[in-house]
Amino acid sequence: MNMYVKRFKNKFVWRCNLMNKKGSLGLIAAIIVLGLIILAYVLIDVSMWDCHNNRDCQSNAYCGTDHECHEYPSQVLVKNNYTGTAFVFGIFLFLSVYFYKTGKIPFWDRIKKFKRKKKKEDKEGYVEI
Repeated sequence: MNMYVKRFKNKFVWRCNLMNKKGSLGLIAAIIVLGLIILAYVLIDVSMWDCHNNRDCQSNAYCGTDHECHEYPSQVLVKNNYTGTAFVFGIFLFLSVYFYKTGKIPFWDRIKKFKRKKKKEDKEGYVEI
């Protein structure tokens, strides 16, 4: 018998067995009670919020992500240091231009030799820890 026919028959028999049974009132009641408990929890949580948007706070405050009013800071310090990011970006830019112009990946020969050496050691029974 084909594998797909067996699967279909198993699913069909399982569905027929469910159709002939009477519904369980306890299971339905438990699902409804659980849903009502979750709904009550969400409604209580929303009602405990101090604010929903900035208009709910005073003029010198804003509504934070914790839904409470926070005063605006008196001094804002912004420190941007992009030296490290620019350095990494420059290295990758240089490598990509080198790869584009020559068609070779830099240091690829060294990587191949290292992989071959490691495979050779693995074959001989040496394991690096």
